[in-house]
Amino acid sequence: MKNIILKNNSIALEIDLHGGAYINFHLKDLPVNPLNWRTSNPLLPPFRGHFLCFDRWGPPSEAEKLNGFQHHGEVNTENWKILKKPFHGNGGTACVMRCRLPVGGLELTRYVELPQEEPVFTVREEIKNLNPYGRMYNIVQHVTLAPPFLDTGTLFDNNSLKGFENKEDGSMNQEDHVFRWPAAKKPDGSEVNFRQFQDKWPRVSTFLFSRQEKYGWATAANRDKNLLLGYIWKTEDYPWINYWREMTEGKPVALGMEFGTTGLHEPFPVVAKKGKIFNCNIYDFIDARQIIHKSFTGFLAKIPNDYKGVEQIKAAKTYFTIRERSKVSGDITFQIKLP
Repeated sequence: MKNIILKNNSIALEIDLHGGAYINFHLKDLPVNPLNWRTSNPLLPPFRGHFLCFDRWGPPSEAEKLNGFQHHGEVNTENWKILKKPFHGNGGTACVMRCRLPVGGLELTRYVELPQEEPVFTVREEIKNLNPYGRMYNIVQHVTLAPPFLDTGTLFDNNSLKGFENKEDGSMNQEDHVFRWPAAKKPDGSEVNFRQFQDKWPRVSTFLFSRQEKYGWATAANRDKNLLLGYIWKTEDYPWINYWREMTEGKPVALGMEFGTTGLHEPFPVVAKKGKIFNCNIYDFIDARQIIHKSFTGFLAKIPNDYKGVEQIKAAKTYFTIRERSKVSGDITFQIKLP
């Protein structure tokens, strides 16, 4: 079995078992797949759609590379094992899968659940250290968008606190020039608005969520396609979001909305030396044989062609509500209990 396909009354979700990427996520009555991207770089692992960066985000050190470590970790070249094939239960559809990192010595068990009616999927992750010693690691959800959903008019929103340009040059002061979503000044003094992808700078930008926010969220809205894609998660699980942007001849070809445990796109020696940015850790530590749990929820919604973007997502015990900027079209509410 190469792929797993989960369905409910609203959506279909496809997962590639070679690498574990979520490669197709669409409404049944609006078959636009925002996660249709795949890398064209033959030197990289076969990255696709919403893939996982684990046990690291970014490149290995030169010494690690000689010992088999790859960009964004080994996970994208490993085959995931199905522990439970798609089954119906608890009012929805679910499956369980697992991947082990042979060199890194970590194991990730993934529980994927779709409620019966809502256009939502929830993932609970169990990370286990198989090593007899503790180690640093990172895990980042690399949600990668591509055309036709991605274009210069796609609207991006999140509830981050502040950010910076990831220069990817090994320097220790990359956060000195602070951004406040959604605007930033380029080195030449001109301004870039991150809500739309209309400029190739910066290649990678990173934003931190406030510790006062229980949930972090990020959305992308294509009004011409009448589709909103979003994710919501606990900030204690994933305090950072990173945006990677790829543009060719003035046209967007890829954009990563990458929420995770780190905000520095560097090898571990640099990450360890830096330690914190904005007084927040840029790596996690897992002790010998320890198990750590994390989770997130992804969702889709139909929107009108005059949609203004997302102002706020409010989470309660049994639902969460997406509030539009300027309240032109009204709120969107999903009846689901967040992890």
